[in-house]
Amino acid sequence: MRLMNRRSATTALLAGLTASALPMLSQAQVRVRRYRMLLNTSFSGPQAWLLLAQDKGFLQREGLEIEFTQGAGAYTAAPRMVSGDFDFGYGDINSLIEVAAREPAAAPVAVFVAFNASPSTIALAANGPIRTPRDLEGKVVIGHSTDVALRTFGAFCKRTSIDPTRVQIRSSWGGMAGMVDEMRGSDGVAGVFGYVSTLEAALAAAGHDPKSTLRHFTFAEHVPDLYGSALMVSRRVLRDDPNAVAGFVRAFNAGLVDLVKSRDAGIDAVMRRVGGSQREVERLRLDTTMRIEMAHAEGKRLGIGDVDDARFSRSVALIAETNRLPRVPALRDIFNRDFLPPMSERVTSLAG
Repeated sequence: MRLMNRRSATTALLAGLTASALPMLSQAQVRVRRYRMLLNTSFSGPQAWLLLAQDKGFLQREGLEIEFTQGAGAYTAAPRMVSGDFDFGYGDINSLIEVAAREPAAAPVAVFVAFNASPSTIALAANGPIRTPRDLEGKVVIGHSTDVALRTFGAFCKRTSIDPTRVQIRSSWGGMAGMVDEMRGSDGVAGVFGYVSTLEAALAAAGHDPKSTLRHFTFAEHVPDLYGSALMVSRRVLRDDPNAVAGFVRAFNAGLVDLVKSRDAGIDAVMRRVGGSQREVERLRLDTTMRIEMAHAEGKRLGIGDVDDARFSRSVALIAETNRLPRVPALRDIFNRDFLPPMSERVTSLAG
């Protein structure tokens, strides 16, 4: 009888040890990969899909832990990825074209193009005298020196037959609403470079009605070949951990899918990070982004994340020419679609 008790006790002890070891083994077997990601700007409404991917555990599901670093503008993301040795990034693909042309061995690579239309604009006073792009000749346009619209203005001039030497560009470090006030209060300033979403949200935050205050020369209309912001990966991670790249794209694509289902949930994710910001302003910023920057008809045909090679080739050649780049980089050096989820799993309509 005592022998049976000893056997039972031994069996129970072994079973207990095995059971207690199982969670340890399973945790050890899960490899969590930690990476740094540079964002385009500080946290805001248009990043809702990225933040949802983190909050809903889509990154964790892929075995990824991503540390977000807030950015200083979409055009600065690609060069800062190189100088700061970031693993992933989110920023303007036209800036990436520049980096790829000048530093091909170091340039990151886009793996998911979120903006299938250019977000850029030249904002004008709604009741002002500027009616056509060529009316800008002989006038002053102001903006941040790293603004995407300012940095791709050469392409705008090329497509609208403007002589760029006849437009005076003046850098300003003021806020968007302040620059609009400067334009409206001065006969010398004709327009403001920016994103439609950023300008309209800034005016709304300042208590102005964007629709009655501004008109726009949008790049989406006048330079339709240009794309906008994209998810990017360093060449080091692309080479050393392609599985992480695939998981990175899957996770953020899932965040975009969820955002389309509920924009309110996306804004909740933003508000958890921005604190005192006005919810309705961030919602306006997000809605404008989805209405303009992510709503090109190409999305229905290709799914958001991909590009049309012929159109993208034209945009690369245009940026290379108008920004006087040393070479025209190959498409493969700028964008790699190998990690895109199947089109059936990507967004093809922004209607929730």
